[in-house]
Amino acid sequence: MWHLKKEGLSDATVETKFKILKLMSKNNVNLDDPEAVKLFIARRETWSNGHRQIAVYAYDHYAKMMKIQWTAPFYRYNPSIPFVPTEKEVDALISACSKKISTTLLALKETGFRIGELWNCKWTDLDEEKSTLKCKAEKHGNPREIRISAKLMSMLNTLPKANEYIFSHSNLNSHRWRYDRQKTALSKKLQNPRLKQIHFHTLRHFYATKLFNETKNLILVKQKLGHRNINSTMVYTHIVEFDEESQNYHHATAKDDKEAGELIDNGWTYICTTPQKIMMFRKRK
Repeated sequence: MWHLKKEGLSDATVETKFKILKLMSKNNVNLDDPEAVKLFIARRETWSNGHRQIAVYAYDHYAKMMKIQWTAPFYRYNPSIPFVPTEKEVDALISACSKKISTTLLALKETGFRIGELWNCKWTDLDEEKSTLKCKAEKHGNPREIRISAKLMSMLNTLPKANEYIFSHSNLNSHRWRYDRQKTALSKKLQNPRLKQIHFHTLRHFYATKLFNETKNLILVKQKLGHRNINSTMVYTHIVEFDEESQNYHHATAKDDKEAGELIDNGWTYICTTPQKIMMFRKRK
């Protein structure tokens, strides 16, 4: 971990790589044997290709530090449309969770910050005169200042001022764990398994998608997310309607011409094609 810190990696990136190597070690993988590592990564059936590639990067850092020669495998990323919840589902979680978690969820919903960016916000980043919250960017992004609601401002100000950080810079993993327990309980109570898919980062998808639907301004979304590359922004601009009119439609997707043709033959209307090359269709209920 100190080696990665000296390489200039962020705390979040260091922790992710460390967790992967620790998992390998717990499964009795000899980290000094590259072939054993490659076999372990290949056999993780629950991992996506994207997660496998992250594991490759993690081990590559270890191999370079230990001067181990190896040929790193490459796993091609298979793009998919991330899950975007409805606003009612997000609001249900905000209403039902504990005070600190509810405040976290509302802040992520209104700002589109990454959880790490929000966790590093200080009281000096909160401007009550302008009703804004500032953050320092992660992942080489741009810092930004986002206007927030009076409700969120009030909720933030009720948090204990234990130190310079708004959320006290407490253990984020423990906070995630408590949130997972609360959303699982609410999911069972409301008989809505979709709630369990709403992670902290899911609200960044929600923020970007909603903003794009309201403004149709990709440059504005890019600025609000702090992206330097417009291609990164396009991952978040999924075609999801948030108004009541959208509730009158079924939605479907097609990956190729054959699937698209079948949908058209069955009365579906083409809407657009996403950056992930997924064709979107809808049909009235």
